[in-house]
Amino acid sequence: MTDHMKLGKRIRDARRQRRLTLERVASMTGLSVGFLSQVERNITKPSLASLALIAQSLEMTVSGLLQESDLPISVSRREGRIAYQIKDEAGSYERLSTSFPTQLLSAVKLYLPSALRSKVFSYDGELIVYVLGGTIRYVIEGVIYELQSGDSLHFSTSKPHWVATPSDSTAEILVLSTQQVVDDYHRISQHINVLD
Repeated sequence: MTDHMKLGKRIRDARRQRRLTLERVASMTGLSVGFLSQVERNITKPSLASLALIAQSLEMTVSGLLQESDLPISVSRREGRIAYQIKDEAGSYERLSTSFPTQLLSAVKLYLPSALRSKVFSYDGELIVYVLGGTIRYVIEGVIYELQSGDSLHFSTSKPHWVATPSDSTAEILVLSTQQVVDDYHRISQHINVLD
């Protein structure tokens, strides 16, 4: 059984031990019963933010739920990385983090062309963006945040948001997320809700 599969069982066991129903945990966390059920059955992996809410409702710590296993040590060398085109989207990316079952963070370097306007996204989790070069605009709940080289932005991805580049500037950004942004097939991950 993988660590990811053990997480769902640990959450279910802790909930049952406390004699809490899924409905009660849902009302305590603001998460849906369906989502919690999928987490317990290992159908979906919760974001760090969701896991923190679940842990709090069970009067546990996140590390207590995770029972920190030995995280692998992974080095990603510049010369060994490949830039992949994002399917059905403009731009390309390099995966900086590796994948393993208890992974809580995902890191990618995105290359965005000029005159880009992404779809509107909303999903559970958090995102940190650091601009390595160029100019980008993040629009979060209608508020425009223009970022230039050296600027960063940290926000809850549950808020509807989209990104754009000016017509005269490409951008290179580092994205650190509590959810995998791009899947293994080089598409925007399926857990990310596209609102437009």
